Amino acid sequence: MSAVKIVTNKPGSAPKVDDFADIKGQGRIPYGKTADAKIPTTMSRMTARGMGAAVKGGGYNGYS
Repeated sequence: MSAVKIVTNKPGSAPKVDDFADIKGQGRIPYGKTADAKIPTTMSRMTARGMGAAVKGGGYNGYS
């Protein structure tokens, strides 16, 4: 007969968060800090450059 084995033990606690990367034999490297990014909100006419510019018509609308 076949049987299904049910594992009912609870997992342990999660590992603690580190502020650095610890590389064996090479030391510690601190992780970078986060910074706010500038998000464009207006569209403007831009110039297409390269081989596709002739096919595309030379310009396009985009965020700058």
